[in-house]
Amino acid sequence: MELQDFRKDFLETVLALAAAEGDFEEASFVAEACRRLVEAEELADFEPCHFQGTGSRSRKMRIDGFGFDDVDGSVSLVVADYSGSDAAPALTQTDATRSFGLLRTFVEDAVSGRLHQTIEESSPGYGLAIDLHLRQQEITRFRAFLLTDAVLSSRVKDWPEDAMVGRPVEFHIWDVARFHRVFESGVGRDELEVDFTEFVEGGIPCLDASQADGEYDAYLCVIPGGVLSDIYDRYGSRLLEGNVRSFLSTRGKVNKNIRTSILNEPGMFFVYNNGIAATATNATAERVPHGLRLLRATDLQIVNGGQTTVSLAAARRKDRAELAGIFIQMKLSVVTPARAEEVIPRIAYCANSQNKVSDADFFSNHPFHVRIEDISRRIWAPATGGAQHETHWFYERARGQYLNAQVTLTPAEKRRFVHQNPRQQVITKTDLAKYENAWRGLPHTVSLGAQKNFLKFAEWVGKRWTQSPTDFNEEFFKNAVARAIIFRHTERLVSRQPWYQGGYRANIVAYTVARLVSLIETWAPGRALDLRAIWARQDVTPALDAQLAVVAGAVFDVIVAPQHGFQNVTEWCKKEICWQRVCESDVRLVEELIGELAGQDEVRAVRREARARQRVDSGIEAQTEVVNLGAEYWSTLDAWARQRNLLSGRDESLVGVAARMPASIPTDRQSAALLEIRDRMETEGFQGG
Repeated sequence: MELQDFRKDFLETVLALAAAEGDFEEASFVAEACRRLVEAEELADFEPCHFQGTGSRSRKMRIDGFGFDDVDGSVSLVVADYSGSDAAPALTQTDATRSFGLLRTFVEDAVSGRLHQTIEESSPGYGLAIDLHLRQQEITRFRAFLLTDAVLSSRVKDWPEDAMVGRPVEFHIWDVARFHRVFESGVGRDELEVDFTEFVEGGIPCLDASQADGEYDAYLCVIPGGVLSDIYDRYGSRLLEGNVRSFLSTRGKVNKNIRTSILNEPGMFFVYNNGIAATATNATAERVPHGLRLLRATDLQIVNGGQTTVSLAAARRKDRAELAGIFIQMKLSVVTPARAEEVIPRIAYCANSQNKVSDADFFSNHPFHVRIEDISRRIWAPATGGAQHETHWFYERARGQYLNAQVTLTPAEKRRFVHQNPRQQVITKTDLAKYENAWRGLPHTVSLGAQKNFLKFAEWVGKRWTQSPTDFNEEFFKNAVARAIIFRHTERLVSRQPWYQGGYRANIVAYTVARLVSLIETWAPGRALDLRAIWARQDVTPALDAQLAVVAGAVFDVIVAPQHGFQNVTEWCKKEICWQRVCESDVRLVEELIGELAGQDEVRAVRREARARQRVDSGIEAQTEVVNLGAEYWSTLDAWARQRNLLSGRDESLVGVAARMPASIPTDRQSAALLEIRDRMETEGFQGG
């Protein structure tokens, strides 16, 4: 896709988002740009925070969003320069200097404690100002992001790292051309190139562990602890593969046993520690008289050993450990960019198989996603508003699917695609996690941010899928869309309320949806919101709109008045006690809504019918896959497994049935069991026929 077409598509997405959420274009640009940065793993998480003002010495200040990285202690700060014009303007050095200056003023006044004492508590910048002031000792570095729909002028020089309030600050300009490069890249992220010669003279000693005919390169290395800490200090949690980062951020970042070894027995660290596993999409090694040296690695990601890496850096920073005499073994697997999206999550999963990391932590390839994606492409949503055509709600299982689906289309085909798959009806997997967890009564979890919330959702789906995969069916998808409609309607509704002052909308909406569900359970036991009717209508009813407005007002009153001990509304919203207070608020059901509620018996009957249909569909799918693999495949698997004595008597019989196709065709239940056998054998090392 050409840059001009990419920018046009980007801005159309922004406009659709602004229309769907009833927000300003610039705020929607920031939201969409930061969503892409989170997906590209440039941001650990993102909270919108649109604030402008005048600080000390009459300096102007501005911030549009932020993110705290719990793993490496860094703070990301976002400021936007948005035009929305048809043609992309140029971003000059002067423009960039001015924007970064606005951020600097905000940070300096916030950390000093001046800012939160001079602005309204209801201001979106108040909570962040307090956080920066109170947490200043914990902050390791700042990462300043300038987001723009302009194109960076070729005259702009590199922006060297600087310092801000005594902490290192790095500057990142994300113009539309840089977003385009990431979109075009094979791995969907900005390349991170680590030059090991900057940390170790001549590079890192290594052994070549590749196979001549293999699809990847591999190296075994030994890295000094101080060097690994230096690399982590430079690049932070960008080095950690996404799932590993999520794992660390929710389960504690410093391992006590690792810390004890660092401080008390540094000479034994290599013996006690399992080392790290890493991946890259390219690596450069050079043979010298004393052996092989690893010089550079592109898109370096630590997929196992994150706690080791973080603990080393923390011990040096907090405990002033020297790290002398500490060495760490590293296995580096180099895979091509074309296969990185598929292979790296699998490497990460296998590398962590000995640790307490569940399948849900590596959820990106879970069959739940595949099924919901398939349903979303098949199911047509009812036409609305006098339209003569039906549409899809497009579930984006993987990064960039919606745009990628249009890349090879002709202009006429693209118009038809967008007509059938409107931008405002795209649901990403983090969107789905937000809608579902709010509905499940977890608004405090939603308030933790997209990545942490998604991990919690993944854990729930992983358990539920294991227990009853047929629960995730066409009816589940329609209900999920209905919940998305309610959530998005609430976003627009909140923006129109007279009490809304421009802050905490994400928290208000999540709590409002959760409170709606609890309200119905309390005041109308045995009844439920009629999600089928919302799906059919593709909108909420006037009664539901009125109810949401009442609930949102009550929610606002609770969350902007934190309990004693909480100064920051954003942090207050992350606590379960906040949810308890919201549930105690005095809100009643609107009479008109009560008449629209469905009976639980009716809801349960629909669910039973949907599960039964899904069982049939799953059986057909399993049978089709077994047949498509072919008799030769199953015969090869049979011989391979028999040599290793891996099949039981029942399993041998089932594989024998498949190996005799077409003389015998496995039933749907037999096919499901055969696919489980196939998966088990592949885990043992079977490569297929």
